[in-house]
Amino acid sequence: MTASDTSIREKDRFVALAFCRADLLFELNDSRMIEFVAGATPVLLGKKPAQMRKTNFLDYIHEDDHLLVDELMDTASNKGRLDDVTLHLKGPKGAKLRIVLSGYRVPDFNNHFFLAIKVEPKKDSFGKINPLRRDQDTDLLDAESFSQAASERISSFIRAGGDAQVSMVKVNQLDKLLQEVDGEDKQKILDEISDLLNENSIGGDTASRIDEDSFSFAHSKEVDADSVNSKIEELAKNIHPAGAMVQAISSTLEVDGADMSEDQVSRAMMHTMQKFCENQGSLREDNISDVLSGMMNNTVKNVDFIKEISRTRDFDIYYMPINDLNRGYVHHFEGLVRFRGEHGGQSPYHMINLAEEVGIISELDMAIVEKCIEEVTRYNKRKAIPPVAVNLSGATVGNEAFMQSLLCLVKEDPSLSKKLLFEITESAKIDDLQKVNNTIQSFRELGFEICLDDFGAGAASFDYLNALDVDVVKFDGPVVKRAYSTDKGHDLLKAMANMCRDLKIETVAEMVEDEQMAYHMKECGIDYGQGWFFGKPDPDPYLYSRKFAPKSKVKKK
Repeated sequence: MTASDTSIREKDRFVALAFCRADLLFELNDSRMIEFVAGATPVLLGKKPAQMRKTNFLDYIHEDDHLLVDELMDTASNKGRLDDVTLHLKGPKGAKLRIVLSGYRVPDFNNHFFLAIKVEPKKDSFGKINPLRRDQDTDLLDAESFSQAASERISSFIRAGGDAQVSMVKVNQLDKLLQEVDGEDKQKILDEISDLLNENSIGGDTASRIDEDSFSFAHSKEVDADSVNSKIEELAKNIHPAGAMVQAISSTLEVDGADMSEDQVSRAMMHTMQKFCENQGSLREDNISDVLSGMMNNTVKNVDFIKEISRTRDFDIYYMPINDLNRGYVHHFEGLVRFRGEHGGQSPYHMINLAEEVGIISELDMAIVEKCIEEVTRYNKRKAIPPVAVNLSGATVGNEAFMQSLLCLVKEDPSLSKKLLFEITESAKIDDLQKVNNTIQSFRELGFEICLDDFGAGAASFDYLNALDVDVVKFDGPVVKRAYSTDKGHDLLKAMANMCRDLKIETVAEMVEDEQMAYHMKECGIDYGQGWFFGKPDPDPYLYSRKFAPKSKVKKK
């Protein structure tokens, strides 16, 4: 074998090794024109390798990612390499193919870029938002989509050698300005703010509208947030004289995220945006790692708090009435947990989610059930009250040991079936629906009613209804509001209510806020209503005693 043959053989070997990790290989010159390409280009890009040589690499990248690719390659040219950057190819007929790109400059080959591309298989990514959601008025990403996209792009930018920051901007008086100007000027103001933030963001599309007057954008360290603030004030003044009232202030965080996962960066950004809005445009931390550290310390503290109150039952049960839409009386209550001390007055939602995430929700649910049994028994000795619905997390009803313990507990007092019913929430996914259904039938055989909560909140709702034999379905608040505000929403809710009636399942509508809305729900065929129109949660159920009915138990099927 000649030296030339050996050289060719070695080259072929390296190419073969590269394809162990890649579907496509590229060599790009300084102008990012393709010098060499190999791989499944006919299938993925609709062209043979020979047709692609001397063409621009960006021709094969989806246009949504052009600015991001340019920025990352500019950064990597000077400081580093590209490691596992998530992008999209422009496939045949404009198809958007998700890929992972890696590469670096090779000095021995005229400092050309050598890139390896791996096409990601289509699969569901738990917790991932796809497609990314956007604010209707500005077309900026919403807060959750921003935290996901920004964490990916920032991580890629840092690995390429860049220095990244996240700035949050509060535009004081923006809401007042938008009320004063006409529709055309309102849209122009929002469009120009959106364009300005995107132009200064990583990849040209990493900006978000957090709330009505607060925004965020991820950017390189070279971008001056104060200059962006000044430009926002200037554009508002140029569009309308009343824009002179606008004042933009910002807080900027260093993203020292090289040792943080994308998920950690994403969670830290969501937390930061929430705090920025709560604190009227100010932050205490200077960098993302400080935010994450504070979150972790706070999480440990909150987990200890949940464990302690689960042990001591040092919390309160508030009773929220659920009324019969036809007769007006209190049909039953929902028993809602309310914390004391430093967490008093706060919604328990985040604590309950945390308990589900760290696997201690069953302890909390059992403590709440025991407290409800204790209080309901005491109240009924004084004067009968309508039955109380107790929430059980989807994670809890899937816990066989918990459900067996609960079954033993309620068997001790057969009269409890007339005093309690159980609501299964969708806040945590139920994996084995058949097994859970078998378990809840044991409770129904004892006379307990089972309610499926949050119906319509997620895609799993109909799967749950199909798999679980229940007595009551509670429609989620947003579903109810859409039914009240749109004809399509009304028709959908009415159809679902009719379906439940055919299945001999009674229905509850959440978030009924006034008499007209209550009437609307009744017209949709809903049986019961819950919301501030009927009464707010209160620690004393007798507050609503004037509306108690002699027999207010959910009807047996």
